[in-house]
This record gives sequence, C-alpha cells and structure tokens, in this order.
Amino acid sequence: MQLGNIDTPWSSATVSGSTLTTSFPASALNVYSTSHAAFSNFVSALTTTASHPLNLQGTVDVQLNLGFLGRVTISGIGFAATVPFAGLNNLNKMQYTYQIDSSFDTPGFITLTSVINLVNPTQLSVILGNIALSTSAAGGYVGISTIKGLSLGAGNNYVLSATALDLSQPATTAFLTQLSTTDSPLYLAGYNATSTNPALNAGLAAMKSTLVVPSNAGGLSLSQTPYKNWSLKTLPTTNTDLIVEVTATFQSPYWGYPIEMVNAAADGYDNFAQVSIGVNDADAVQLFQFQNDLTFKVSGAGTATVTFKCALQSSPFTVGQKAAWQDVVNFATQNKYVSVNFNWIVDVIINNDGVNHYIDWGNIATAQNNVKVAVDSNFASIINAFPSS
Repeated sequence: MQLGNIDTPWSSATVSGSTLTTSFPASALNVYSTSHAAFSNFVSALTTTASHPLNLQGTVDVQLNLGFLGRVTISGIGFAATVPFAGLNNLNKMQYTYQIDSSFDTPGFITLTSVINLVNPTQLSVILGNIALSTSAAGGYVGISTIKGLSLGAGNNYVLSATALDLSQPATTAFLTQLSTTDSPLYLAGYNATSTNPALNAGLAAMKSTLVVPSNAGGLSLSQTPYKNWSLKTLPTTNTDLIVEVTATFQSPYWGYPIEMVNAAADGYDNFAQVSIGVNDADAVQLFQFQNDLTFKVSGAGTATVTFKCALQSSPFTVGQKAAWQDVVNFATQNKYVSVNFNWIVDVIINNDGVNHYIDWGNIATAQNNVKVAVDSNFASIINAFPSS
C-alpha cells in the first residue's frame, strides 16, 4: 500500500554510463489520509528491525547542461526501486550514562532522573516528542520511564529520562535491593500510551529494549565539570561580618542541557568548601560556606561567570581556630591559592523541566580533587579577625 509522496527540490547529480546518482536534502513525507495504518506499520518496522525495505516509484525531472547549446529540461522520467531503510532496531544499544538525582516528591514512588544515551544506528532524523515506556525488572513491572521532547539524530543522543518506580510493586523492592550490590537491567517496552500521536503510538507500541543500570545507579561521568576558575576576594567588612566575595565560572555538565541554579545552599544540607592541602589539621578549616546568594542560568553549550557572597563561617572565629587558619594564610601567601574540596548539594532545574533537582556537586560526585581557589593580595588580613586571646 502507498504511504504518501515526497517532493524534493532540485539538486546536483552525476552520470556514469546509464546510471544517474543524486541526493537531496531532508524532505517531508506527506502521508495519505487513507494510509495511516500502513504508516504506523512502517514506523513499527523501522523501530523494531535493523533494516526494512521501502519501495520508491515516481518521476524525476532532469536538467541537462549542454554547454554553449544551453540547458535542456527533460520532465517525467519514470523510476522504481526498492531501497533498504536502516531501522532503529529497538534502540538495542541504549546505554545508561549518569544518574542525576532521585526524588520522593510523588507519594508512593521514587523517581530516578538519569541521562541515557540512545544510539541511533541509522542516518534518519526522527522527532518523536514525549514518549512513555512501560518499565519492568527481573521480577515484573516496576513503573513508567518518560522522555520528553525526544528527537533522535544519527549516532549518540544523550537524553533525560525520568523513571517513576512504583514502591507498591514487589519487583521494585527487589530491583532496588539488587541495584545496591550489582548492575541490574530494566526492560523498556512500548504500550498503548507510549505516544499521544496515534500514528506514532501504533508503531512505537512494539518497541522493546533493555537498559542496564550500574550498581547504585552510579553511571559513568559528567560530560564536563559544572564549575571552574574559582577565586576569593576579601572585602573591607570581612573581618567583622566574615563575608567574602567568590567568583566562579559555571557550565552544564549534563550533555548539552541548559541548567538554572535555584539555590546554592539547599535547606537541610551543610554546603561548604573544605581546605584540603597545606593545613596540619585540614578538618578544622572550612574556607567558606555557601549561602543562598548564587543564582544563574546557562545554556547547554555556554558558560556563566558569577560573583556571589559566601560566609567564612556562621559564627565568630575563636582563639582555638587561629593556628589552623594561620596555616591556611601561610599556604595562600606562598601559592596565591587555597586548595579545597566541596561538600555541596545544589538545587537546580535542568532543561527548563520545572523540577527542582537536588544534586551532589561535591568533589567525589564531579570526579574532581583539590579545586584551586585563587585569593587576593589582602587574603592574609583574615587572620586579624581572630581574637588575640
């Protein structure tokens, strides 16, 4: 059954013997109103198989360049061919990349927000919109995985997936228990509500794929560090109010998705920069504590350099702290920086999804050690904030 027609623009061609070869840019397939069921079957075949034949027939207009004789157009040359279309093959090379966070905001569910890589083995560009996949583990159904605004290009496609695990299901408990010690598969399948587009849904409903989640949902690594180029500046009032000015450059670590910093000092968490080198008792010194004074938005490919206020600590310095801070000052005076590790839970929105994600941006989670924070020439004056006795 005929699916529809494709009108293509003029494009260059080459001739070898009796064979004419050409290519054309992306062109729309206009599906006939009587062919929706056939189109759904076609989508299903492209989704679930490695290759699917497509019969092309029609006419082509050819313009010949005859040099000084000018150009001649020959219209309506008929052709017919069977072309093998590479299919998505159930996206069977799906890869788990990184867990962003887990949320208990919906009663009775734990939602895992992750980055997964959908490897498109074809040269097709496919816009699928919002899709939902029934999700099972070894013991049975566990919930629904949702991908919003899905658009697949050739090769790697890093997408945000939210898997709502139903805590009332015995299979969910078994999956989470297993995940604490070993890599565990999730089985994703299309169903009667995978897409709100009826034509696409009929095709996608046949999709079946497997996603292996690493132990503890650890994933691999971020696409890049979320921050760089730290510096600290003392202020004229620092020795009395213990407030300093910090500058850093931020970028999205989530494979090209924009981010928005909502709160750099999320409630219920201790968020601070711990001195890591140059102090005899490093555990005794926090260089600064984050406050809710840092907000920014940054595109997936851009950077944002932001200056914000932090507190050296929330209470006055004591005499007992002075010796450790003197070590910090001595190191900073010699090296022009202080080396720190972050203990930091941030509240960010990813890809304008309207969801507050509480994410660990500490050193272990971001695979960084000993971040250098440059200090100004007046940094040593901090020691004057300590009581003399």
